[in-house]
Amino acid sequence: MGEMNIVFAAPDDETAIAELGDWLGRPPVHNDDKLRPELLAELEALLTGRDSQEIAADPRHCVQITEIFNEDAGVVEAGLVTVTDTLTHALAVADTEALSAAAAAWSHGEYAVQGLAIVARHAAAHGHHMYSFWYF
Repeated sequence: MGEMNIVFAAPDDETAIAELGDWLGRPPVHNDDKLRPELLAELEALLTGRDSQEIAADPRHCVQITEIFNEDAGVVEAGLVTVTDTLTHALAVADTEALSAAAAAWSHGEYAVQGLAIVARHAAAHGHHMYSFWYF
């Protein structure tokens, strides 16, 4: 069983955490089994020209704001991670050519870039942040 990952938008961290139970049916979401946070940093660098140190220093880069602990197994089995507003904005404003160019240079592919851009446009239009929910 691999790791699952769902990217979605919410107005703020508290709402994102509160909605974990029932937001899954609320579009737009991007389902992506292999989308690791470091891959988002790679995409952000491609779209914005920010270097990895700058991205790592972003206060919203991969901050785990909640986790789900499996008492029986003694492991964290899920978590909610913030996506930088810089990446959200870059994805939201990028045109088709810019997205395709990023996808071609990115190790994760076109499907993911397009899916993330849909979520990002929704987030930007509503003044929301993007979040990545992962679970095993």
